[in-house]
Amino acid sequence: MVHRPGGFTLLEVILAVSIILMVIGLGLVYRFNSQEKELLRKTSIKIEAMASRGHAMSVLHQKPFWLRIEHDKVVLAGADVRRQDLVSVDTPAGLTEDGEFSESNEEIYDTLESGGAAVALRRWGTQEDAWIRPEEGESVIWQFQSTGLCEPVSIRVAGEDGFIVMHMNPLTARVDEEESLIEQ
Repeated sequence: MVHRPGGFTLLEVILAVSIILMVIGLGLVYRFNSQEKELLRKTSIKIEAMASRGHAMSVLHQKPFWLRIEHDKVVLAGADVRRQDLVSVDTPAGLTEDGEFSESNEEIYDTLESGGAAVALRRWGTQEDAWIRPEEGESVIWQFQSTGLCEPVSIRVAGEDGFIVMHMNPLTARVDEEESLIEQ
């Protein structure tokens, strides 16, 4: 009867450690991919909610509202619809004390920091690759009319390994159709 000493050989230890490291590596890759997917999904949902809110406010208040897509954020803005109780009785309706229309005063209602996602807009009737991605200091406007109509556009939210494209409905300012490609 041959007696073997207890314990593992060096080859067995190296094999076990390499399997553990491979499992950890795959887990980290999956986690980072799912974080980007979640960032793109949350950003696209927030943009749709902002568009829907701007559309509803423009119809409700009969004043223009718009989404302003900037280099690093998306802003829901529009006419100042707060009650003008402080305006004197002598001032004509719709005018401020200085005589300018109150609709010319932009009011910011919501802001979304893009957080690493690149937001771009494509206008209706343009080529498939005609995305407008604002540079630093530039912006692109998507306006909601008080009649309830808006320009049919597509909005792309892109990350390093994927993107989500939302084709917006011109009557509701909500997502009509969505495409996504997120590499795992």
